[in-house]
Amino acid sequence: MAFDVDFFVIGAGSGGVRAARIASGHGATTLVAEESRIGGTCVIRGCVPKKLYVIASRFADDFRDAAGFGWNVGEPKFDWPTLVAAKEKEISRLSDAYRQNLARSGAKLIEQRA
Repeated sequence: MAFDVDFFVIGAGSGGVRAARIASGHGATTLVAEESRIGGTCVIRGCVPKKLYVIASRFADDFRDAAGFGWNVGEPKFDWPTLVAAKEKEISRLSDAYRQNLARSGAKLIEQRA
């Protein structure tokens, strides 16, 4: 493949997407290569999943504390597959938002290894 671009970005993580959007905003012909999911380590495997898991881990204490404030929520039950599905849904939402932001900026995305 041959490409003629002003700015080439390897990886559609937070930094790569931001750099591509800024370059495109300044008129550069921009190409982003991503071999995996859009969003990078933070969105897919790092910051976002970790924060969702930390938030979920705090609910058990909140349910216990609620009884002292007049709430009767019954015996809380945790379902791991539901949490994992919610995490995947949020990752997909963010990945789609990154994809849309790239498209709106005029940067071109190729989904393959650079």
